[in-house]
Amino acid sequence: MIQEDTLRAKFAERMGSQSIFMISHVGHLMAKKANRELARLGFTLQIEQFPVLFVTYFAGEDLLSQQDIANMLQKDKSGIQRSIRTLERDGYLRVAPDSIDRRKNMIRLTPAGKMIIEQAIQTTETMDQQVMSQLSQEEREAFVKTTRKIITLLDK
Repeated sequence: MIQEDTLRAKFAERMGSQSIFMISHVGHLMAKKANRELARLGFTLQIEQFPVLFVTYFAGEDLLSQQDIANMLQKDKSGIQRSIRTLERDGYLRVAPDSIDRRKNMIRLTPAGKMIIEQAIQTTETMDQQVMSQLSQEEREAFVKTTRKIITLLDK
């Protein structure tokens, strides 16, 4: 059986400099760190659930359908539905059938959801600062500029 260190070295040698793998790996490591920190602080949320909460938070009093949320996040409706069910179970979202089209569910942030997302925003900002403070001003600027450029190139 191949040793984990050998496997990692082979992967790094062949794929470790490809941007797609580097970006994915950074995202994975950031999410892992965020989930550990959120658990340490007593949050029941996973970082993967934040986008749904963010969208409903920034929608304010406007109700959003599951499809609206899926479209905004560019995710499939079934994945969004799983997150919504979990967030509803935990008391962060309220789901109600649309008054016009009963097949459509409308989503609203609860007061507990609003409170948790505001705390989570503060937590993620602190975590971001911890990581970014390890970079020089030039490195931070280059990172932001390069990342935005990559997003623009891929989001066509």
